[in-house]
Amino acid sequence: MSTYEKPVVFVNEGVAEGIFAGSGELECWTVEPVSVQDWSGSHHVFEIRCVHSTSVAHISSATTVTLTFSNTLTDAYSEFPVSWSGNTVVITRTLLADAYHSGDVMTYKVWVKAADEATTKALSCTGATIKCTHERNVQGELD
Repeated sequence: MSTYEKPVVFVNEGVAEGIFAGSGELECWTVEPVSVQDWSGSHHVFEIRCVHSTSVAHISSATTVTLTFSNTLTDAYSEFPVSWSGNTVVITRTLLADAYHSGDVMTYKVWVKAADEATTKALSCTGATIKCTHERNVQGELD
């Protein structure tokens, strides 16, 4: 994940031109996939724990979680739309333009399956990222 770097502003009194300073995209969530059941009879179950990590409140219409697993998958599903290819799963959770604040938590599960029972049980999540879709608030601002 990228980290937010606060921009630095320099003032030069001798210059007559104005400059617009934009900032980078702020990562507002952290994501932690946790193995909660290594065999459900067919799949390995992971709980996706997302915590809103900044003091900025904003409106979000979706989050997209990308998970990387230790082996190639043959199936993946969740209560939200899922796509997978090789050892990567992408879950898009559409939200109802909810407002989120520091410390807010959302959790859900994803079921993943590999070629056989032993490989499925041994699956581990080796990487996880989350991206938030920001929406404008009633004042027309993003945050």
